[in-house]
Amino acid sequence: MRHGARVALAVPGLAVAAGEVLALVGPNGAGKSTLLAVSALLRRPERGEVWIGGELGTRRAALRLRRRVAVVFQDPLLFDRSVLANAAAGPRFRGADRRAAEATAATWLDRFGVGHLAARPARALSGGEAQRVNLARAFAVAPDLLLLDEPFAALDPPTRAALVPELATRLREAGTAAVLVTHDLAEALALGHRLGVMLDGRVAQLGAPADAVTRPASVAVAAFFGVANLLPARVTGVFGDRVDVVLAGGEARVVAAVPDIPPRVGEAVVLALPARHVEVWPAGDPAPVGWNALAGVVAAVAVTPTGQEATVDCGGVRLVAAVPLPGRSPLAVGQAVVAGIAPDAAYPIADGGRSF
Repeated sequence: MRHGARVALAVPGLAVAAGEVLALVGPNGAGKSTLLAVSALLRRPERGEVWIGGELGTRRAALRLRRRVAVVFQDPLLFDRSVLANAAAGPRFRGADRRAAEATAATWLDRFGVGHLAARPARALSGGEAQRVNLARAFAVAPDLLLLDEPFAALDPPTRAALVPELATRLREAGTAAVLVTHDLAEALALGHRLGVMLDGRVAQLGAPADAVTRPASVAVAAFFGVANLLPARVTGVFGDRVDVVLAGGEARVVAAVPDIPPRVGEAVVLALPARHVEVWPAGDPAPVGWNALAGVVAAVAVTPTGQEATVDCGGVRLVAAVPLPGRSPLAVGQAVVAGIAPDAAYPIADGGRSF
């Protein structure tokens, strides 16, 4: 799909199983909301098909299949009626009689902790209460597919922290297929069975949530996750589960983890190394056995909420390290240090990246 000359969505195939939560992250304009709209049969793809519960979403079947999908938006969009009436609206729209709809709605309101507010006007609720009602309304229709479009983005941090584990529990209870779009990586990791990273309308990486962060498929994915050290390097050896590389701009050699597709000797790679995985010790202190140890000098220091961020010049190669405080002596510019890197902390990416 295109928006003018720009590719808005180009996904060859994507499936979500019953009981599975697929979390999608990516920058604004990456195509996440467009993908949800297509999945909900609210937009027709220029090419391709959408299947819901084993049934093809044709034009004739679209209205009926939309009733098997529930969408939760960032804004709860509640009617100017009671909480119970709002939660029962979904089942009522789908043909349930009032008594049955209200009984189902009351059950889900209780599960989301707002059953005691059933008689209250929905417009009198706080943001967190309104989103709980919105979630109860979505679950009350027993959807085959639940689409969650940044459901917690407008909530304050304490309310969000309380709702995320509750939603995880309710998703397990319901056993429905769910797709969550979020800008919050912590939410994605807490709720998703799989994590998809969307960039420029495409799924740049898809797999186990931890892999996207620790084993990025491309330089673009690593940059999206804020990996501070993206170091050009060349492979000098591949040995079992380890890769030897030499960093460009210096003579520093690093032992790194082997990616899913092992590189060739001589191949150019980019070494992805999060700042939190770079340890810094005073010069002369021994590094743990098997670690990479690069001698250097502190070139810059910045204060962070948890400590310091130090830039260490290791003979022409600059490493950014997150140094937690207290518990360690503060670093100073000009100080001689050793930058330590565990072998499994550095991950080589094929130069130019590999897209999923």
